[in-house]
Amino acid sequence: MGNLKAKVQEKKGGSFNKLNAATRRAIYSLCILVGLFVLFSILQPAKFLAPANLQNLLQQIVTYTIIGCGLTFCLVCGGNDLSAGASMALSGIIMVSLLMQGLPLVVCIALCLIMGIMTGIMNGFFIEILGVVPFVATLATQWVYRGMANVLVNGAPLYTTNIPSKEIQKQFYVLGGGRIGGDGLPYSVIITLVYAVILGIVLAKMRIGRQIYACGSNLEAAKLSGINAVKTRMFAYCISGLSAAICGILVASRLSSAQPTAGNGYEMEAIAASVLGGISILGGEGTILNTVIGALMMGVIRNGLNLNGVNSFWQQMIVGIILLIAVASQTAKKSGDLGAIKRFFGLRK
Repeated sequence: MGNLKAKVQEKKGGSFNKLNAATRRAIYSLCILVGLFVLFSILQPAKFLAPANLQNLLQQIVTYTIIGCGLTFCLVCGGNDLSAGASMALSGIIMVSLLMQGLPLVVCIALCLIMGIMTGIMNGFFIEILGVVPFVATLATQWVYRGMANVLVNGAPLYTTNIPSKEIQKQFYVLGGGRIGGDGLPYSVIITLVYAVILGIVLAKMRIGRQIYACGSNLEAAKLSGINAVKTRMFAYCISGLSAAICGILVASRLSSAQPTAGNGYEMEAIAASVLGGISILGGEGTILNTVIGALMMGVIRNGLNLNGVNSFWQQMIVGIILLIAVASQTAKKSGDLGAIKRFFGLRK
């Protein structure tokens, strides 16, 4: 009888029920994204659909997407990283500082990326070696990295106009502020897309990616199966640090300055984008595609609300409410309480 009931339910759900949870959430999020796009296209067709606005929208989500892609590795393996925004600011400061010393652009980028990886190693050390809870460890390192950024420049911004070589100034600006053909798609969007594809392949197709999923799904079972959980989770934090460094370089390039206050709250925006896209906050589920869709949702919501004259305070509330609903839905499904919630609202007897 039980087998017959299961077969009937599977037949009703069709092939959709065979998809994993992250894929189903990605489809839901994509449908919502399309709905939001259509809604704002109707409300402000001339402004929202303008090519310049769409290009601006894509450039705005670069930070959410890059930091979010790094955080995806942490979230999937059952961790978190609240230091990403501060690490981004520190990276920007170091990048411009090195350029001001007259070092070649490629060397400065390489050193900055290494520094980003080092911040990830530090986070991983406190969490995996010393056993500090990810929330507490990365909250503490957030203050450390932010403090370092301020100490290096005495709290003052660094401007790329102080770079000795005018040619390097121009080359550096192209990374974050340049566009194809001068007025086409921003190069930063292309860099973001390529980076997301690379991380997507690493997470979905490579052995380390499968190990990250295993650690996030059941850490003890992963250890028993022979996976080095410490190295695997350290790798996830290194990817998050690397992502923050890339974002710091691009933002400093686009703004032609490195601000010690840059990236303040960006980690929360990135986490929100990841969760809205379908990344499980409980670990073990999610893909880079989920994060990209979530970042697009965040960008469309903020851009659309701006065009319709909604002030930033209301925008924070709206995004917060949407995020709360997304998280509550995930945890309810995971704990089996979704049926009780539906019964509470009269959706199920």
